[in-house]
Amino acid sequence: MVPRLFWVTASSATLLVVGLLGFWLGQSHVTDRYASLPILTTAPDYTMVNQLGDKVSPRALLGKVQIVTFLFPYCTTMCPLIAAHLTNFENEALRPSGLADKVMIVSFDLDPENTGLQQMRSFLTQYGWSPRDTHWEYFVSTPDEMCRVVSRGFGVWYKRVSLASEAADNPNHAGIVQPEVENRLATQSHVNYDIVHDDVLEVVDQRGRIRKIFDNADTVGSQQQLSVVRALIGSQS
Repeated sequence: MVPRLFWVTASSATLLVVGLLGFWLGQSHVTDRYASLPILTTAPDYTMVNQLGDKVSPRALLGKVQIVTFLFPYCTTMCPLIAAHLTNFENEALRPSGLADKVMIVSFDLDPENTGLQQMRSFLTQYGWSPRDTHWEYFVSTPDEMCRVVSRGFGVWYKRVSLASEAADNPNHAGIVQPEVENRLATQSHVNYDIVHDDVLEVVDQRGRIRKIFDNADTVGSQQQLSVVRALIGSQS
């Protein structure tokens, strides 16, 4: 007769194995959703100035997965949320997973005509980011070059509009509510315009190819981004 203790121990071991297997399959399923990410197009080439005043081109970013976003420093709706989410993504997902050095967060200034490095640094610092963080590049350029790269290269639409015309258009967007987010830079600057733009986040692989476009960038969570990063790093395709 097999001792009762043996059966208890064996049952516990079996449950542990099944539990671990279920967790592994669950994690694999999340990553597998992105394992065959299509190659959408090649990211554009450029040379721009980052927040430290250094000239940088995409060639310097090859070998890393890029999380690319498009921000307006006087924004009080989506952009502050995106900046905060990306700061959390780096601190709470990339660093603990040991992947921080394999990923670069890249942000393009959508208001290069009226803002520069000082505004870029001030904007992002509000939401927990350090300008000295070499895992994040914030780019400024001339208006024409920014339009070429952002609109024609990444396919992101953006446009400057006056606050008056934006308010007048609100009845045409009944039911659409955007949260107001504190932005001290915007409050101090008292600008009378907005930059409306596509709310997207794009993922570029290690070879400079766009592999994923997230809509509603202000709602994309750290685990969603981390799954894509892991899939691209694991595939090295």
